[in-house]
Amino acid sequence: MRILLVHNPKAGSGKHQGEDLVKALKRAGHTAIYQSSTARGISKALKKKVNLVLVGGGDGTVGKIACCLVSMKSKVPLSVLPLGTANNFARSLGFCLSQEELIERLRGGECETFDVGLARGLWGERYFFEGASAGLFADYLQAPKETAQGERRASKTDEMRHHVCELHRRLQNYRAREWEMNLDGDDVSGRYLLWHAMNLRSVGPVLTLARDAKTNNGAFDFVGAREEDRSVLLDYFEARAAGKRRKLPLSVKRFRRMWLRDKKSPLHFDDDVWSGKKERRARPREIEIVVKESALRIWRIA
Repeated sequence: MRILLVHNPKAGSGKHQGEDLVKALKRAGHTAIYQSSTARGISKALKKKVNLVLVGGGDGTVGKIACCLVSMKSKVPLSVLPLGTANNFARSLGFCLSQEELIERLRGGECETFDVGLARGLWGERYFFEGASAGLFADYLQAPKETAQGERRASKTDEMRHHVCELHRRLQNYRAREWEMNLDGDDVSGRYLLWHAMNLRSVGPVLTLARDAKTNNGAFDFVGAREEDRSVLLDYFEARAAGKRRKLPLSVKRFRRMWLRDKKSPLHFDDDVWSGKKERRARPREIEIVVKESALRIWRIA
């Protein structure tokens, strides 16, 4: 296959990792074109005649390239070499093998469709792929880097555990906020500690909030925790910090269109926190989220 490798040189380890990935693709019999995700020319590179776009990076890099493909209405499928910390995108799609095994199995993959979220507001439109959220998690991502990220941990597991422990600590005194929302016309307004509109099963530090979420069913899963769910959420964070598998006992609602309105709270789309600072904040902010069915093509490896 003719493959465009879009690689984040800041992800993973090894000074010449990009070169190593290109060599591995060539050894597997592919023609490889290299493009750094941090350099100019990505849009031009994505217009080249290739059979596959292979993204080597974390969730942020994957989302960035996926957004470009959707905006271009490209039919070229995307595949992933997970090099980030959480890798929720790759994990949900089953890209859990080693880099060598993933590259070796590329030729035997199959093309599948992938649903995409489209958010509309006064600021314009934006696509997202993992999910949208507000409340505890979005606020945590907006916290200063020295407290939100901390020092680099000894391993990915330690780093994930650190984030979960921080979420548990902040939740103890976190105040629920009022949201006006409806899902396909069904009113779900109320005061929420957090809510997530999810395309993937997990979010952030591998928190599985929507265990049955699917990326190709034309719908997203809504998970919300209200004040009465605080103890349940605390128990879940505590169990995850201890490395235990625990099912989150919150109800899930499936939807195709979501409407919401509020005045102050930041929103989280994939790896980005959007605070709406460019909008007039004197009036409530209205946002519509719709599911764009099969807007992206994914090359899934068996």
